[in-house]
Amino acid sequence: MQDDATELDRALEGRGRVLIPAELKDAFADDTLAVRRRALSKSVLLGTGFYVAFALGDAFAVPDRLQLALIFRLAIILPLGLVVFYWLRRTRCSLIRQQCVACSFHLLVVGLLALLVVLSESVDALGFVFASYALLMFMVISMALPRSLVAVLASVVVLIQAVAVAHGPLRYPTLELHNLMIAIVIIGPAIFANRALESDRRRQFLLMERERLRRRQLAEQRDMLARLAALDPLTELANRRGLNAGIAGDLDRLTSGARVAIAMIDIDHFKAYNDHYGHGAGDEALRRVARALAEAARPPGRVGRMGGEEFAVFVPGITHHELPLYAERLRASVQRLALVHHHSRTAGVMTISVGMVLGCPTSSDVQMLFEAADAALYRAKKAGRNQVSIEDLTRPDMNAHRTG
Repeated sequence: MQDDATELDRALEGRGRVLIPAELKDAFADDTLAVRRRALSKSVLLGTGFYVAFALGDAFAVPDRLQLALIFRLAIILPLGLVVFYWLRRTRCSLIRQQCVACSFHLLVVGLLALLVVLSESVDALGFVFASYALLMFMVISMALPRSLVAVLASVVVLIQAVAVAHGPLRYPTLELHNLMIAIVIIGPAIFANRALESDRRRQFLLMERERLRRRQLAEQRDMLARLAALDPLTELANRRGLNAGIAGDLDRLTSGARVAIAMIDIDHFKAYNDHYGHGAGDEALRRVARALAEAARPPGRVGRMGGEEFAVFVPGITHHELPLYAERLRASVQRLALVHHHSRTAGVMTISVGMVLGCPTSSDVQMLFEAADAALYRAKKAGRNQVSIEDLTRPDMNAHRTG
């Protein structure tokens, strides 16, 4: 994700045309699709309005072809423009097809204006040449067209105007040069404006994409920090905070009246182990005990390290018949590791004491179960360690001790 951010920064810092990274081209096309579709329909609607409004000038520009000019504007351009606008708003065909249709409509208008230039004997008809290039500038800027389509559109308009000038009322060769100079003066800025607007759209997209990427990065970092804050770095088990959060989630999913068990576990004579074998060996022993307990607790137990050599297990949905076997499974899992502990007064290997209680809690009295499990652990240690002490709060007669 950091590489993506670097690539976006590099694209935004570039001068001239803003380039979209290859992997984001489809996303950019999807992101700007609605904007480009709206630009096409607005261009056709506004253009139709302009074409009809300019009918007021036909009496001065082409007085000898006034009736034909009005037919072009009111009988052809106006209804066709409305049809094209309606089609653009309703259709769901490809964008390039919509762009071609919109360009074809505008080119038709240019062609009709050029035809008026050719058919009229009025010198003022050449004003339609200027109008056509102004129309071209409007098309290029307003329709958000790709460069390839802009090049085709400009070439066709220049060609149409060249034919109109060549066959117009004034057939001077210098008018062709004049037409070309007008084309360069008007089309150049239009293409530049189109490129600037496209670069701005690309830049805005990249800025938004970079912002989305940074938000994702921040969210991932927050999640990672939350996980780390809930994790014991030595054993990779949940710490006290993480275990409490997990228990709260489990309780929310439990049905009313369901039973849960909590086991408090302490490694027997762990201080002596640390003192004689060293803290490095003590850390490795904690990791191995943690893995053994996590394996023995599944399913459905949740294991956490409470601190030092003390662990806790939360077991939702367990019954009083399963309780003794489950507690014994936890105790035996550590003894089977056969971690040599010559300084233990209980056995020649590392062992644990387990205090386990069963109850029907709510989130408000989980602490009471922890206290009861801690009291059961004290009884197991007092009975000689390497013991399991069980208390069933739902059936007080089930209290028992088991020895490994």
